[in-house]
Amino acid sequence: MIGWTTTLMLAAVLPQYLIGSLAVEIRADFAFSDSQLGAAVGVSFALSALISPMAGRTVEWIGVKRGVILSAVVVTATSVAIATVADSAAAMIGLMALNGVAGGVGSPAYSTLLVSRVAPERHGTAFGMLTSSPQVAAFAAGLALPAVAHPFDWRVAFVAPAVLGLSSLVGLARLGLPSSAPRRGPAAADVRRLPRSVHVIALSTALASAAGIGMRSFLVVFAVSIGFDSSAAGYLLAATGLVAIFSRIGFGVLGDRRPGEPLLRAAALMLVCALGFVLMALGGDVAVVAGALLAGGLGWGWQSPLSFAVVSQNPDATAAAVGVQMAGFFAGALVGPLVLGVFAENGSYTVAWVLCIGLASAAAAVVLWAHRLAHPPRAARQATMR
Repeated sequence: MIGWTTTLMLAAVLPQYLIGSLAVEIRADFAFSDSQLGAAVGVSFALSALISPMAGRTVEWIGVKRGVILSAVVVTATSVAIATVADSAAAMIGLMALNGVAGGVGSPAYSTLLVSRVAPERHGTAFGMLTSSPQVAAFAAGLALPAVAHPFDWRVAFVAPAVLGLSSLVGLARLGLPSSAPRRGPAAADVRRLPRSVHVIALSTALASAAGIGMRSFLVVFAVSIGFDSSAAGYLLAATGLVAIFSRIGFGVLGDRRPGEPLLRAAALMLVCALGFVLMALGGDVAVVAGALLAGGLGWGWQSPLSFAVVSQNPDATAAAVGVQMAGFFAGALVGPLVLGVFAENGSYTVAWVLCIGLASAAAAVVLWAHRLAHPPRAARQATMR
């Protein structure tokens, strides 16, 4: 169950990473500027952000089966369309917008599926693997440039998410998708009834994802601009994804073995991201490589403990809580590429990395605020009880 769900999440997010790593090759077929690249990635996350809270409430009401099926079908259809008929920047932006539907519907559905089918003592590992899917996507997208686009064609790479989407849906169907809706009605999933800490976590997620997704979207283009060849830049993106995979899964397993305070771990990892952006802003090949591995690799593991915290603190409204959290993630992922695209268009990457330092640092501070809300001081708790 964990494996197929993780694969479906991978299929949903892979196009968002492929388009960034293959932008140089796409430009050989039609005009596709940095700002249009930022718009294509950003609009995908924009639709996900708009849909996610509503999808979370809906999943709480009707169950996960329809959400999982819809996500898989949209992923497959949009990926096939990009691989076969996309012939302009406008077409790419439109298809990536449709891909955003899969992410918005899928995230709360996948999370609810894991909570209902995986033992609680394995939730940390399950969500570590689920949240590692985007990092697997980054790793695969980095390899797609030298391994697929160069010997074949960039369009071939977009066949992969279609195949993964269909195969994972078949695998989940064989294991048995839940066919009945939860007993709770729509009112039980009202986001206004969620703890305040969930909304604060969503804010921190927005800040951190704006920095991280923005960096990931332009890492290849930035590296090429400072002297890396395109293959080396692709391998750097792949390396950040590989490190992030181990980071997220590792902190997920740690969450099962030593529950501790996942929000504090998330805050620490966001500060690691900030340190990585400092190195990238300083420049130089070694500093850029080290900074990218910290900001997009080790530190990017923050989502694993953060997601674990949201799920563990809201066991009776998992989909609704995850929907709100992911709305923050997608909103940040929308703003990040758009803003960094403006700087990239003007060659001001140093300013972009300084902005990312501020975003990652602010995200860590907001997570600490969420931790305080979720764990009020003893005196405050006693006053509340009275």
